[in-house]
Amino acid sequence: MCNTIRMELYKLFRMKSFFVLAIITIAMVVLTAAFLVDDIEENTQAQSTQIIGINGTENGPEDNSVQFGISESVEGMDVDNLAVLEIYGQHLSSGLFILFNVIFLVLYVTADIKNGYIKNIGGQVKHRSSLIWSKWAAAAAYVLVFDVVTFLVETVSMRISLGYLHWGSFQTYLPYIGVQVVLQYSFLVACMTITMVLRSRAFGMLAGTCLSMGVAGLICTGLDAVCNRFFSVKDLHLENYLLTTKMSELLPGAGAAQIRNILLLAVAYLVVSTLVSLVSVEKRDLL
Repeated sequence: MCNTIRMELYKLFRMKSFFVLAIITIAMVVLTAAFLVDDIEENTQAQSTQIIGINGTENGPEDNSVQFGISESVEGMDVDNLAVLEIYGQHLSSGLFILFNVIFLVLYVTADIKNGYIKNIGGQVKHRSSLIWSKWAAAAAYVLVFDVVTFLVETVSMRISLGYLHWGSFQTYLPYIGVQVVLQYSFLVACMTITMVLRSRAFGMLAGTCLSMGVAGLICTGLDAVCNRFFSVKDLHLENYLLTTKMSELLPGAGAAQIRNILLLAVAYLVVSTLVSLVSVEKRDLL
């Protein structure tokens, strides 16, 4: 098992796409930090020009729209008091990192099918399940390395662009960031499972990209409407059981009960993805 994990790590970090996507992601983080001040100032100016009634404002309709794509809110942020952990948490919840990670890990998984590694090594290991466990371990190492590197780049970029460095409350943001990393890993494992089951780089890439961009939320909304109309099932809200929904809804300082429920959902995704992958690699012929 240890040798298999070492081989997976060697393959993963030697891929050319790893360095290409790492450079692109670092450039995105640097640009985000560079334009952050302008975005906050524009948002503050827009808020100051709003007309406020003397007797208060009338509440508008509740926003139940489905989040689609990658977006980050700068509402409520102060240019003179920006926290590194706050901005990093925004990146994690927006899907900015998820999109690049999905692209790379799909390339990583399908590279084995393309070069015949899986078929050659599959007959040499005692249990095929070790192929899955090693890939999960390599993916975990990749997520940790990727997130640490992007955090360091963001810290340096914010110091240069803002002229100061404020970390923020570790008690508030560290649990929030930790849960976001777990959700990120669970989502990536699910996308890797879809790719391995489909055995197609194109469909795996399409599925992973669409899921990270919020297409699953649109599908769940449609299923909710169908169940409500034809089966009289109300208040189903399938979107609440999506990992991407939990990423966007989780806020710093969340309660212990909410964090526990989110972690249980992430573990459930990991268990189901692992079981599907194990059955697929044990029962199907290796390519």
